[in-house]
Formats: sequence, C-alpha cells, structure tokens
Amino acid sequence: MAKYCYRSFTIISLSLVLLLLSSCSQVQTKEEDKKDKNKTPREILGFYTEQEGTYPGSQPTVNSQFKSLSSIAPFWYKLDDKSPGSLISSVPADHKTKVIQSAHEKNLKVYMVVHNLFYETVEKGKEVASNVLDNDKNRDVFIQSLCNEVKQFNYDGINIDMENLNLSDRDSFSLMIKKLSDALHRDGKVVTVSVPANTGDSRANPWSPWFDYEKLGQYSDGLMIMTYDEHNPRTKPGSTASVDWTKATIRYALKQKVPPAKILLGIAGYGWDWDATTEGEARYTSYEELMGQKTKYKAKVKWDSRSQTPNFSYVDEEQHSHQVWFENSDSLRYKLDLVEKYNLRGIGIWRLGLEDPKYWTTIPEKIKVKK
Repeated sequence: MAKYCYRSFTIISLSLVLLLLSSCSQVQTKEEDKKDKNKTPREILGFYTEQEGTYPGSQPTVNSQFKSLSSIAPFWYKLDDKSPGSLISSVPADHKTKVIQSAHEKNLKVYMVVHNLFYETVEKGKEVASNVLDNDKNRDVFIQSLCNEVKQFNYDGINIDMENLNLSDRDSFSLMIKKLSDALHRDGKVVTVSVPANTGDSRANPWSPWFDYEKLGQYSDGLMIMTYDEHNPRTKPGSTASVDWTKATIRYALKQKVPPAKILLGIAGYGWDWDATTEGEARYTSYEELMGQKTKYKAKVKWDSRSQTPNFSYVDEEQHSHQVWFENSDSLRYKLDLVEKYNLRGIGIWRLGLEDPKYWTTIPEKIKVKK
C-alpha cells in the first residue's frame, strides 16, 4: 500500500512539473509573440536579375522565399546612349509582364531599376547621365519615358541607380529626382534612389560626394544606401561591409537629415575572391561558389571579430594565394541589429540568388517583414 501511494505521489508530482513547464512555455511563447507584434515592419527589398553567366537568375529565390520579401527591383533598364532621355532594355516585354504579375500575386511590390552602367567606359556612363540631367528637354523626355513604362507594366515605383556622375551634376541630379517624384506621386508610385555609401571621412566611397543625401532624402521616398564593397577590386582584401563602417554610413546619413524611415541598408549576397599572386586581382563570386572553393581546397572559414564578417584563404592549382571575404547569415545578424537600433526602413539585398540560403531563416528571426 505504501509503495502504491509513493508511486501515485511521484506520478502526480511529475504531472505538476510538466504542467508548470507547459504553462511557462506558453507564457514565454505569448511574450515572444507580443514582442514580435510590437516590432516595426521592415521592408525587405531584393534586387532581381536574370542569369549572370554561371550565376542563377533571381526568380527561383523569389518563388521560394517570397514570404520573407516585401519587394523586388528588376535590373532591366539603362539610359540610352544614342537617344538622350530614352531607355534601353534587352528583356522582352512578355517576360517583364510575367515576372511582375507573378510578384504581385505573391503580394510583392515591384520597382523598375534604371542605371547608367555597362557602357564601353565609366566616363561614357557619366556622359550619358549628364546629357539627361543638364538638358531640360532630355530630362523631361526621361521622366515621361519612366512614367510610360511604369504605367504600361504596372510597376509600383522606380529605383534610380546612377552610380557614376560628374560632380558638377550633383544639384541637377537632385532636381531630377524632385521632378520625377512629383510626376510619379500623382499616380501613387514610389521613387527610391540608390546612393554610394558615405561615411564623411576617408572611408567614404570615392564617388559618394556627387550625391546630396539631404536633398535626395527630402525629395525621394527612400535612399537605398549601397553599404557594400567597403573593400573591392580597387582596394586591398578585406570585409565587404564591416559593422563599424556600416554603422558610420548610417550615422552620416542621419546627420544629413535623412529620416531613418527612408533608409534602406544595402546588404551584399556575394563575396570577393582576391588573387594575391596577380597583383590583387579580385573576382565577384556567389556564396554557393565560394563554399565550393572552400570545400575543394579544404580551407577553413575564419571569423573576423573586428569587422564581424567571415573570410578564408586558399592556394589554387597554379600555386596562387587567394583571400576570400564574404557575407553570411552570421554577419547579416549584425546588420539587422543596426536596422533595429536605428529604426531604419529596411534592407536592400544585392542580389537575389547569390546569397547564403540561411539569410531566409535569419531575416524573419531578427526583424518583422513588411507586407
């Protein structure tokens, strides 16, 4: 009888413990849900491209990860170097329609990207932009071309990505963004501007002074600050975007009176592979490819606590020494912490299809995705 009572008491005690643990777990879950609901929704913008050589296009990522995205920005248009104010696009109209309709069905907004890149020379890109910015007639043609394209394909807005300008075109560029915003806002469309990272010191991008952060922040709906390529083919090997450099870029933008609610923080999905033997030549590479290199050469990924980014080294078959710096889900966490700390609008990823697949579990863990 005593043994039976002891067993019964033990069972009852275990049941009470399990009940208490369950109650605590439910309370904790409710607290986490409450905390998540109180978070500010952030825009997760993904730049979208077609296949680049061996690198996949962005559509598979959109199809599988759309729940963790807010918007996409197809990289389909550049300024026409033969007809100032007009646009060039090699992407067929039916493909554009298909991608945009598919995105809208997934509750994603779509912004058309217009750039002045990939001409014969960088100087050519500056000249093409200048022909639009410094001529009232050409500028009006350009704005009308954009409005027509937005209407025809039902874009939700535009991202202007003019990365190389003459310093003398700084004010003209700001004025063009003002006039473009005035035109598109009448139809409820959004205008964002991609700008080089600027820290206001020696670490600033060499062409960042050509962009008036304050005026662009005032006239546009958002600044997509390209906080990547801190180190690049023009520099020695190093982090794509160290946490301190990224933080300094945010602080500079805020100092220029750009509202935090208008700042999209640029996030790299790629890395750079420097070949030290060929005078520092660097190759742009996807996360998948560099993980293949790591495995092939039995390299060990190291974590740089100063930049809060990963890197590794290897020696190839030709006995060339390589240094690889890249972004992964761990380094992404530090950037997302900055988004929360400074209450920014969100992030812009360059580009969908190159990134660490774990980005898509890290993003919803760290921030609330705006839909």
